[in-house]
Amino acid sequence: MPLLVERKLFKIGEGGFAVTLPKAWINYHRLKPGDAVEVVVDGDLIIRVKVKREEKLI
Repeated sequence: MPLLVERKLFKIGEGGFAVTLPKAWINYHRLKPGDAVEVVVDGDLIIRVKVKREEKLI
């Protein structure tokens, strides 16, 4: 699912920042509040859906 969007950081709390994820990406991956994503930082920043334990077994 190729998708290119621009997002702006917004401040939360004392020294924290957040960014929203595109609704189309959330819908595509059927995510809901409480689901986990992994953030990989290694030169680039990658956000990916964390595979649930029961999905790994299938």
